[in-house]
Amino acid sequence: MKHSVPIRRDPYLVLEDALRSGWQTVDTIPLRGEGTFMVITLSGLHRRAKNRRDYRRFRKADGYGPKRITVNAVDSGNYLGAIAWKWDTPTDQ
Repeated sequence: MKHSVPIRRDPYLVLEDALRSGWQTVDTIPLRGEGTFMVITLSGLHRRAKNRRDYRRFRKADGYGPKRITVNAVDSGNYLGAIAWKWDTPTDQ
């Protein structure tokens, strides 16, 4: 059954829920060489990622979503817009 109005995840609500669940903001995201970690993307997906930069450069919050940073997916190598992160643990895999 189709919805009359498509349901869209609100990235601000996804971030708010993640912070309540123990995730951290992108202000403290690991830099190059500090290991892999889990991120929540702008669309609400959970992915393993790593940072290829040795500095943090953010994109400001706007109409599309909250403050975010670009990281690389471990499995595919694609760029991801991360809004929250936490260390990768064996139970997350």
